[in-house]
Amino acid sequence: MLPEALARGAGLRFRGAVSGGGIRMLWRRFLAMLACVAVALGFGGFVGTASAAAAPSNDLIGGATIVSTLPFVRTLDTTGATTDANDRQVNQTCGAPATNKSVWYKFTAGPGDTLLAVDTTGSTFSSGVIIATGVAGALTTQACGPVTAKAAVASGKTYYILAFDDTGSGGTLHISFHGAAPAPANDKIGHAAVVSALPFRATLDTTGATTDAIDAQANQTCGAPATGNSVWYKFTAGPNDANIFVDASLSDYSTGVAIEKGTPGALTTVSCGAFFVTAKTTPGTTYYIMIFDFSAGGGGTLRLNIGDAPDVAFGVHEHSSIDAHGVVHLAGAYSCTGARSLDVSGTVIEIVGERVPTGRFDTMGVPAPNCDGKLHSWAGLVLPTTGAFAPGRAAASLRA
Repeated sequence: MLPEALARGAGLRFRGAVSGGGIRMLWRRFLAMLACVAVALGFGGFVGTASAAAAPSNDLIGGATIVSTLPFVRTLDTTGATTDANDRQVNQTCGAPATNKSVWYKFTAGPGDTLLAVDTTGSTFSSGVIIATGVAGALTTQACGPVTAKAAVASGKTYYILAFDDTGSGGTLHISFHGAAPAPANDKIGHAAVVSALPFRATLDTTGATTDAIDAQANQTCGAPATGNSVWYKFTAGPNDANIFVDASLSDYSTGVAIEKGTPGALTTVSCGAFFVTAKTTPGTTYYIMIFDFSAGGGGTLRLNIGDAPDVAFGVHEHSSIDAHGVVHLAGAYSCTGARSLDVSGTVIEIVGERVPTGRFDTMGVPAPNCDGKLHSWAGLVLPTTGAFAPGRAAASLRA
């Protein structure tokens, strides 16, 4: 199979700002529920009734605990905390399943603060975090998530942090606040990490990385909405390096990738896009690779994979046949070099009167000996999924 990034198609160029600006957060958690029954045995006396825990002082936003400096760590019993309209309002742009037993914190960013990270790991309940700006009743979510959340911050601006139980009745909250990590060694292009051989893999905390004029100059021919928290890599193509792919899609933030050539301050974009890109390379040429946060969200954990990209060309024959069962017999031709195997898959769509039959196909794979740069045939069966195909014109969308 081709690398996962290539199977999704060529990298898309950035065009303009990211629309919507919405917080995309999936609250997916598998919970193991354990029911316990406690039996109290009294011998000639009365069994007392336990009193409910008192609400903590930061139960409401008006009593939010001040986070004066970073780092900041606290432990708190939240079983007596409540939830109210302010919780529900800020959760409208987050989408947590619940904001039970919530408590509030308040942080005003100082001159050197660029990132706020909040972590509730170790709490005894299923915890969630929302970081928001604004005023009570009109808060805007900046970041949210189960257990942790992080957001870029601006000096002098105040941020409200809601910590809560997203499924149950609270417990012991362990909460910590910290800022950006130190700037990584390859923060600037002059200290770009050398990619000496392919494949190359790296994991890096980019929350302390910065952006500068060289990033901005490189982005002139890329067009990303932002080049926040950028880090640099440097690769000189060897005699057998005809293609390269750079995949940062497994990172925990919105990664942009730009492959550049030239000299720092006078770079030209070879390829750029969101999450991953591919590019043809010339032996002996040095390429600079910039990985950045295109949403200006403060970076995160970069998981980088750089390798040789196979060279693939393929197409579909103009005429196909439909058998008695309504199955389309699709065929075409391909050529490839540098791939161990190749799958061709895609979708066929047809308009038949008021119906729109569609179907998917997938070949069984092309063995390595056929990926030799010569033209070969492929074939696949398209099973209709939304009504039967009929003789006529159809469109095939393919990918390898």
